[in-house]
Amino acid sequence: MKLKFLIIVILFTSSIYSQKKYFKDDLANIVVYVADIVGQNLRGLGTASVISDSNKYYLLTASHVSDSIKGNCIIIFRVANDKPIAIPLSKFVGKNKSAWVKHIEADLSFIEIYPYDTGSDNRLREWSFPINQISDKREAISRDFDVVSIGFPLIDMIGTHFSPLTFNSYFSSGLLTLKRADTKTLSTFQVLENPSVQGYSGGPVFVGVKKDGVVVGPKQTQLAGIVHGTFSDNTGGKIAMITPSYYVLDLIK
Repeated sequence: MKLKFLIIVILFTSSIYSQKKYFKDDLANIVVYVADIVGQNLRGLGTASVISDSNKYYLLTASHVSDSIKGNCIIIFRVANDKPIAIPLSKFVGKNKSAWVKHIEADLSFIEIYPYDTGSDNRLREWSFPINQISDKREAISRDFDVVSIGFPLIDMIGTHFSPLTFNSYFSSGLLTLKRADTKTLSTFQVLENPSVQGYSGGPVFVGVKKDGVVVGPKQTQLAGIVHGTFSDNTGGKIAMITPSYYVLDLIK
């Protein structure tokens, strides 16, 4: 009985201490710019995140981003001193030839990726977001929580220096069932006070991000959702539509 209790305590304690608080600069390292090469042209498509589950890794984005890949897909990492490194996605897929897996309702897709050398193994282990810090709550994130979204706008960012943009916002709604912008089918969203921009599609949205030692929200950083797109009307009003994170766990788990 004592041994069983000790094992439970150890597992519970390890699950607590395995979770981390992140600064925005740390989170900026787990996102990549998704593009493809058609002929001689580089075409930016959107943003993706690297997710880790023990020794497995996944590239997570919006399905309308992965569906738009027409040529040879590359993913571009931001490395030290805001330098870009572009790597063909095929190098991470390898002989397994994994296909993108799409959610049947939400605008989400993932592909399993594999390290192909020591450098890529170190990169994925150090700069990936743990799946146990993805919120599984099927309820709205509080409107009082600080929210950070990260992504790459579709501008000419391929040069000497390269980095994603971060935006701070708040959720302005509870859960809403709305039509997806791409398929017009129904899905559940939560919307931000601010609009999104082209290229942010597929980008992660976090709560519990560290700021000056203070966190307004969960005690640990959590992935709260994935950017779907922008809802706009004929008055010029615009709001960002966020796919809730519980859909991510539905998909990957």
